[in-house]
Amino acid sequence: MAQSAVIGSDETSARVAGRTWGQWVFRSAVGVYFLIRASRGAQVIEEVMGKRHAECWVSDCLSAQLKAPARHRQVCLAHQVRDLQRLLDHQPRLLWALALQTLFREAIHLGKRRTELSPQGYARRVTEVEHRLEALLQRRVRGAPARRLQKRYWQHRAHLFVFLHCPDVPPDNNACERALRPSVIHRKVTNGFRSEWGAHAYAALATVIETAKLQNRNVFDTLVNLMGPPVLPFLTPQNP
Repeated sequence: MAQSAVIGSDETSARVAGRTWGQWVFRSAVGVYFLIRASRGAQVIEEVMGKRHAECWVSDCLSAQLKAPARHRQVCLAHQVRDLQRLLDHQPRLLWALALQTLFREAIHLGKRRTELSPQGYARRVTEVEHRLEALLQRRVRGAPARRLQKRYWQHRAHLFVFLHCPDVPPDNNACERALRPSVIHRKVTNGFRSEWGAHAYAALATVIETAKLQNRNVFDTLVNLMGPPVLPFLTPQNP
């Protein structure tokens, strides 16, 4: 998985032996990998990747995620749409936020229609979207929350529309969020793990299950194959 060209990641909190840890998920086209560690810092990504670099990393704007080793990165646009919506909930008349939110949604839709358009038509639409983004980022906005978002988008300008130029890159890390959802439910129901061993065992099991699903393999059969053949006394060959 760490050798994949495009990798997505996300993390959430986990309770382990009464302490707050971090549960991480890393997802590529071939596999899903879970880790539960005492840290939510960039050293967890270093542990997974070693000296390898991805072609593109897809994540939210958490500082640890942005330190992932990759030539390019795609900032999750689904997170940006939600952040803009929270801003609009407090400032419904902020046309700048509405226009930018609309643009992000159009860009996502355009990426999905890549194969429906001619190469020339698609390139023309991408150029139009890029120019509209430039104009919105140069517009003066009022209010500290809006200025903070505008500053974020200026900072990550090169990471907003990578997916429009690279067909293998998704516009969001929703797949990672979905992979973490069962763990979030597990944490709320059980209040976490009593031991570090239990946390690591859960992460290993989740890795097997989610990877099997991604590869369209039967989860039960995958688990049985990993366990190996049953060793029962009446099946063990007896010496003559």
